[in-house]
Amino acid sequence: MTQTLTQADLINFDSPASKINISWGDRGYELSYWTETGMEKETLLHKVMDLLIAYKYFIVIDQGWSDWDLEISQGIWSKVQLKMCAENHGGNKRVLRVRCALRMSQLATMAMVGYCLFTILAMLLGMPEVAAITVTLSIFNACVILYQNIQLGRVLYQVLESIAKRVYLLPIQVANNKSVAQSPILQP
Repeated sequence: MTQTLTQADLINFDSPASKINISWGDRGYELSYWTETGMEKETLLHKVMDLLIAYKYFIVIDQGWSDWDLEISQGIWSKVQLKMCAENHGGNKRVLRVRCALRMSQLATMAMVGYCLFTILAMLLGMPEVAAITVTLSIFNACVILYQNIQLGRVLYQVLESIAKRVYLLPIQVANNKSVAQSPILQP
């Protein structure tokens, strides 16, 4: 049986090459890479898109008005907003910073709002059994959404690490969950 990126629970993930800077409040993580080959962020973005498109991920490219460069969706419940910046350090030296923010899809957000409204309506109409069923369904759906978001985040991390290894990007180690030099561009 072959494994694909859409079957994230079947993939044996490598141990992290670089420590991930996780931001729980922003529901995302940040990775940083060093290169002396003059690689720009667009090159890395295209490599990410090429790999994910081959596995049938839906990708939206920013048209210049969003806070992200790529929006990557898996299924109907989850998406990742990927933002990247390149810091020039003279000549061909660059630091490439990547922020991946896990988000619910618009359908997931509408479903959660719908569950809340339906629960309130059921309580106002004196139908506690219907409200209890709705709450149970909403908790189950929220667990499915959370699971899919975590899996998509893990897959995207593995994609970034795999591409970084292929193009000889050096991960910048993170100490105490703080980046060596936080980029103001990537701040939420």
